[in-house]
Formats: sequence, structure tokens, C-alpha cells
Amino acid sequence: MPALVIGELLGVPADRHGELRDAATAMATFDASSNESATRLAEAVAWLAKTFTNVVRSKRDEPGDDLISGWVRTRDDADLLSEDELVSLAFLMMLAGLENAAHLCSNIFAALLTSKDPLGDWSARRREVIDAANPLPFAIRRFAVEDMTIGDHTIPKGDTVLLSLFGADSDPARAGRPSLMFGRGPHYCLGAQVTDLIVDVVIPELFVRYPHVRLAIAEPELEYRSSWRAHGLVTLPVTLAR
Repeated sequence: MPALVIGELLGVPADRHGELRDAATAMATFDASSNESATRLAEAVAWLAKTFTNVVRSKRDEPGDDLISGWVRTRDDADLLSEDELVSLAFLMMLAGLENAAHLCSNIFAALLTSKDPLGDWSARRREVIDAANPLPFAIRRFAVEDMTIGDHTIPKGDTVLLSLFGADSDPARAGRPSLMFGRGPHYCLGAQVTDLIVDVVIPELFVRYPHVRLAIAEPELEYRSSWRAHGLVTLPVTLAR
């Protein structure tokens, strides 16, 4: 669902949605230890780049009510974005929205399926569950523009700095402050509202269709991806009992 929602927002034609879903699956399930997975990823990236390039060109001739059409108008009217930047922006939107939403949903499922009352009053507990299932350990990397001293540590100018969202959200001094999952201020995530909509459709729907769904393996056997960038499951085996 995340791939199709983002694809529709971007303006990818409906007849390409099947291929879009396949490309998204290859990206979200990439296994660095598998040559076959690496090949699927390379093919998916190539397909997305070609598709977005074609969509950018087609939207110039026949603009619609979608993001890429809006970007094309900005490019043509104000010369603010190059052709490559348009394609890169579409690719970034797809990657960020797909990976984060997919892993967030799977983490929420894992948490709910290991509780006694999986769905319960979803509207009352959704924010707490979503925050706890955050798939983003770190904010986008920063770079020190000058030497910095934090506590007993010195960060030299030019060093990469990773800010721990998990650390900030688990800080006892948080005192009710909202989660930093979607950022804050002028850089608040553009996809936050879309992610909320996806979660509110996907999560309850599973339990409506399969009220007796349960994990097919013991919770300690759940395997998470070996990645510092995204905290998400490799697979989520379930028994879809009705």
C-alpha cells in the first residue's frame, strides 16, 4: 500500500502500479548478503529511474493534479529544478515514504500481535503504539561546521554527527514532548500525514479481516534487518486465522 499511495501522489500511471509494487518490494526487502537480492535491487532502481524520467516528460505535455506535475511547472516557470533533480526528488519521495511506512507498519503489527488485546481501542492507543514502533534510529546525518564540545567529548569540524531519535524519545526528561520520529519545525516530515493515513487504514484492516491472526513463530525468533538506518523486520510470519 505505501508504494501505491506514493506512486499515485507522484502521478505514476495506474497501468504501472503492478511493476511499481514489485520494485518497491525489491527495495524494502533488500538483503545485502544475497547476490540475487542485490540484482533485484539494481533492477528495481533502474526501473524506477526510467519510469520517473518518463513521467516527468509526460507531465510536461499533459500535466495533472499530482506532485510531479507541480514540480515540472516550478521547473519550467522559475527554472528552479533541473531534469535530474526532478527525477531524484521523485526517487527520494518514493524511497523515504516506502521504506519508513512499510517498516513502521510491520513494527506495529509485531507489537500488537504480542499483546493480549491486539487492537483494543486503536484510536486511544494509536499514538503511543506508533511512537514505540518508530523504524528510524537516527535523524538524517549532520556535519559539524566548527569544533564542538559536548560534555567530555570533542567533535572536530567536518565530522559526521548522527543524532539518536531513539535516545531522545527514551530520555526520562522528555516529559510528554512529542516523538521526534517525523522531525520538528521547518523540516517536519512532508509525508507525516500520509503515513498516518496509511497506518490507520492498514493496521485495523488486518484485524478486521483476520480477527484471530497470530504470530507463526515465537516473539524471540523475530528477525530484524542488519541496518543502522532502518529498524525493521526481515519477515513477519503470521497465521491468518479467521
